[in-house]
Amino acid sequence: MRLSANRDEFQPVDFKPGFNAIIADRAQGSTDQDSRNARGKSTMLMLINYVLAGNLHPSLRPLADDGWEVTLTLEMFGGTVAATRGLAAGRKLTLLADGTARDVISPYLTEGKIALHDWKDLLGLALFRLEPDAQEVAGGISVRTLLSYVIRSETPKDPLKVIAQQGATSSRQHVAFLLGLDWQVVRELAAVKKGLDQIKAIAAATQEGLVATLRPEEELVMERAAVSNEVEHWQQRVAGFRVLEDPNSLVARADEITAQISRLRDQALVDRRMRELYVGSLVDTESSAASALPIEAIFDAAGAVLADGFKRQIGDVRAFHATLIANRRLFIRTEIDTLDRRIAERSVELTRLDSQRDSTLRTLDAGGALDELNAMREELSEAQGRLAALDLQIEQARELLARREELKLEQSTRRNDATRELAGSRTKLDRISARFSNKMSRLYGKDAALTVSVDDGGYRFSIRATGAGSTGVDRMVLFCFDLTMLEEGTVTEHHPDFLVHDSSVFDGVDPRQRAGALRFAQEMVEVSGGQYICTINSNDIPDEVLQEDWFKDGIIRTILDTETGGLVGRDF
Repeated sequence: MRLSANRDEFQPVDFKPGFNAIIADRAQGSTDQDSRNARGKSTMLMLINYVLAGNLHPSLRPLADDGWEVTLTLEMFGGTVAATRGLAAGRKLTLLADGTARDVISPYLTEGKIALHDWKDLLGLALFRLEPDAQEVAGGISVRTLLSYVIRSETPKDPLKVIAQQGATSSRQHVAFLLGLDWQVVRELAAVKKGLDQIKAIAAATQEGLVATLRPEEELVMERAAVSNEVEHWQQRVAGFRVLEDPNSLVARADEITAQISRLRDQALVDRRMRELYVGSLVDTESSAASALPIEAIFDAAGAVLADGFKRQIGDVRAFHATLIANRRLFIRTEIDTLDRRIAERSVELTRLDSQRDSTLRTLDAGGALDELNAMREELSEAQGRLAALDLQIEQARELLARREELKLEQSTRRNDATRELAGSRTKLDRISARFSNKMSRLYGKDAALTVSVDDGGYRFSIRATGAGSTGVDRMVLFCFDLTMLEEGTVTEHHPDFLVHDSSVFDGVDPRQRAGALRFAQEMVEVSGGQYICTINSNDIPDEVLQEDWFKDGIIRTILDTETGGLVGRDF
């Protein structure tokens, strides 16, 4: 690997196989104002990342304005490829290749240039055996994210992530790919889980009444029954409605009939009361005649003797009285018969008038002006609209329930499939975990493990290490994880044969562990044939390591704190 630029002030950096170190050192005669920081170590990683299809870091904008172009030469497809990308216009790169690499790359070139998205496809194939289709899947595997596990410019606490803000699904997918597992399992189960979480959120909002159009099914069904009855009511009203030419005359007629009925009922009341009086008077007349005591008996009881003339007068009076009573009875009976006849006739008339009024009122109730019919039709239309809306809401509620059950079934099925695949990969995963554990044990003498399980989000990766939580231990957990991925990559081919660490990886690490980590990296790449690159300040390198030949041989560039512009060769 070689990094160069189109400017003379930039001294090319040639990386060799095995261990490589770029050191910021203190020059003889440097002052307290000189520093080994800001010497361009991180800038070098930015430039490498940029040529490898990354975004331009804002701090490099001054170089872009000056027309800088950066070239990264690396081995790909069995040959050597030199990729040049301008910092100002980076949508296309210039590629030069030899050997078999030229045959692979040529179809992608137009006048020696390649589009950025095609360059990503080639990087994925060459470095990770990542098929281009996998990069085209929305939310799928990204070659840039994979490269962030290889070129560590960030040092998150969780080594399974490339930055602290990386989403769980993205982290799981890319780690699964690096470990040779089916990353699609994570993507598919994450999509199912997202769907279930959305349904759960909708259901909670529905219960709280936060979504007016979504309510519990039982509540909707009850309301629909009431609205359906309302629709039926208005349908019947509209169907039986008659448009009346002069509804006001019917109202007047109904009022006139009502007045007649009222008068007749008043008259009927008077006649009934008169009849009651006549019947009472007739009864009194009959009872008084039956109970009258003859006057002769009264005088006889008193011992008086009545003259014959007086007796004849009494007889005449009695005969007159009897005639008078008989005439009164006849009169009363005649009046009663007359009242009965009038009452009967009036009852017939009241029945007729009641029927006539009812008919008129029914006509008025069932009919009216055209405006009234239109108003009823509007009421019917509004009720039918509410009924249709309720039907749609009920359908949505049922679809939501059905979708939840479908997702739960799909989740269970996919989890079972993932569990079976994981069981078939246990030998490989146990080997990887053992390698990681051995590295941590060698550095710290502490236990550590990399475990894989299956949950609702797909493959769940977990790293446990004794003493984790301190900055130094966390950084070495990341270091050992990255070395394990590099070592495993030689088997799975899902990892390039190089690993790059920024100096921040060693921040806060005890000098003894820092020395052990550097030796460990050198030994591993020497055996595996890979390439390890690190940037580090000289004061962070343990003295015993500085004196060892393998480290001296691995120093490919020393940047002094007094050099103008550091590694880049200019201040910006």
